[in-house]
Amino acid sequence: MARIAYFYRELSEYIEIDLRELSARHTVSVTGCPSRWPDPLRTWRTVSEADVVMSWFASWHALLPALFARVQGKPVVLTVGGYDTACLPGIDYGHQRGGFKSWIARRVMSLATRLVAISDFTVRELAQMGFADERVALIPLGLDPARYVTGEARDPSLVITTGGVNLSNLGRKGLEPFVRAAALLPERRFVVVGAWMDEAVELLRAMAGSNVTFTGRVSHEEKVRWMSRASVVAQPSQHEAFGLSLAESMLCGCVPVVTDAGALPWVAGGTGEVVPTQDPDALAQAMERALTTAPARSAAARERVLREFTVQRRADALEGLLAGCGLAVPSPPAGRGDEWNPSTEHPEKRAA
Repeated sequence: MARIAYFYRELSEYIEIDLRELSARHTVSVTGCPSRWPDPLRTWRTVSEADVVMSWFASWHALLPALFARVQGKPVVLTVGGYDTACLPGIDYGHQRGGFKSWIARRVMSLATRLVAISDFTVRELAQMGFADERVALIPLGLDPARYVTGEARDPSLVITTGGVNLSNLGRKGLEPFVRAAALLPERRFVVVGAWMDEAVELLRAMAGSNVTFTGRVSHEEKVRWMSRASVVAQPSQHEAFGLSLAESMLCGCVPVVTDAGALPWVAGGTGEVVPTQDPDALAQAMERALTTAPARSAAARERVLREFTVQRRADALEGLLAGCGLAVPSPPAGRGDEWNPSTEHPEKRAA
């Protein structure tokens, strides 16, 4: 059993998944870093009491832990993929556009003993940055199939997209193209599943027809119900290091329609439709094809996730990586009685 010092900036769902699995097998000290710099003295002490330092994203919060770990001769496992490896100047997204943020990200990556890439696309991004060596391990994100079981009846005309509704995501996540494509298919139903975070929802409503619904924030259970009712999930993003919500919908049996951006075609794995750009006409045509063929393709989409993107596969791969760092790794636990619980252990750090 290893002692893990885990540092994060914001507590997202995929970080929670990792923490839950790691805590079932190891002793994990979790430190949230809402500001740019962790407290140096506290960070030094936390690192000194650990066998390995783990972080998600190469940014400010991971720099001191990684530096202190290397000074103390301890391994650093860093998961990357997202804004830290992205370079999209057209939409002002990604640390690799240059400047000090790019330097910080690259410095943190250079300090890492192992770099965990969450998709083949992230592997390629790392290679373009000069990180194409044995330190890079491809370990995709994973989902727990038990959390995506429902008995909802599928609507043959329903298309969904999921994600936070904010100004940034109008283009980056393709919310605007989704709504404009919906206007071209008035006989179909479209739902945007996600929290309203700023005035973006009003902008979308102004351009949407009566066949588009905006749910606002929903629970995990309600999100799964929408995913299970829908026949098609659309993810017309400009950049995706993985596409967790896409994989969630596929696990619920939705046929994917994605742009040829980032890891989306790789996650979809040939089970749906891929469009070259966010063009609403092309998107609408692809969604209509997917709706027409959904009954015959639904099972393949779900099987793709069950075969490649489960939480067990990711947990086992991380265990193998830790063993490769020279750390003792226990046998998989029989149960989950000692799972990490963010609502009770670190309520003040919850940012998701």
